[in-house]
Amino acid sequence: MLASKAKYIGWVAAVAIAGPVSALDTTSCPATAGILLQSCGQPVSVNLRILPDEITQSPDHLLTVAGTYSSGDRFGIEGLVIKDGVQISRRYQNWDGVLIIAPDGRPNIYRADDVTVDGANYNLKDAPSRRAFIQKALESRLTVLQSHLLISGGNLDLSDVPDAPKFKRRLFVTLPDGSFGIWETEISETLYDAAVQLQAGLGPYMALNLDMGAYDYCQKGPVGDQSDCGRLLVSKDKLTNVLEFSHKK
Repeated sequence: MLASKAKYIGWVAAVAIAGPVSALDTTSCPATAGILLQSCGQPVSVNLRILPDEITQSPDHLLTVAGTYSSGDRFGIEGLVIKDGVQISRRYQNWDGVLIIAPDGRPNIYRADDVTVDGANYNLKDAPSRRAFIQKALESRLTVLQSHLLISGGNLDLSDVPDAPKFKRRLFVTLPDGSFGIWETEISETLYDAAVQLQAGLGPYMALNLDMGAYDYCQKGPVGDQSDCGRLLVSKDKLTNVLEFSHKK
């Protein structure tokens, strides 16, 4: 743990929901292959945009990528989804990962059975506790979405499954110091192999899977001068949600 903190001390801290964000020297940023974005040297804000309604990008745009999974049998987002205190999806899934974004754009990743908000702990796999968490999230105007957790507390949170499918993988990661970024594999990998590579390269504290495969949407750069960093294989109007990262003023 101490070695990881020393290695990545250049990442900006974007920790607990009430924690501060500060800019640090960009020369200390990690240079591991596959990093699309890191909150190093500049404060970064995260926003979940629900499509097709929220199409306008932030004027301080850095990166937009597909968020969590879109439904295969109906238009919508899979898993429990809350946007700025408004419940978007009630289709709770038994996935281990939960991303929470505070109203000021600061993200945190939790295990679903160990979510902490304002000092209170919730187990989303327990129905009464999950209901209490949802009420708290609505009252606190939080943004919440679910996905598969690959690394938890610095340890792998998945098994090596025989004949698992291979795709390019893109992950939302947080480091031991609370900083965050987006990392992706160079080639198609199983989720397990992607997690092993990420653990060896960055030593993250938490890692959450983002939607890829046919939904590999990625736009990088400022508004008006963006490059395509993904390979979207479905019509853009099939996207249901994206995560947008922008300069935080």
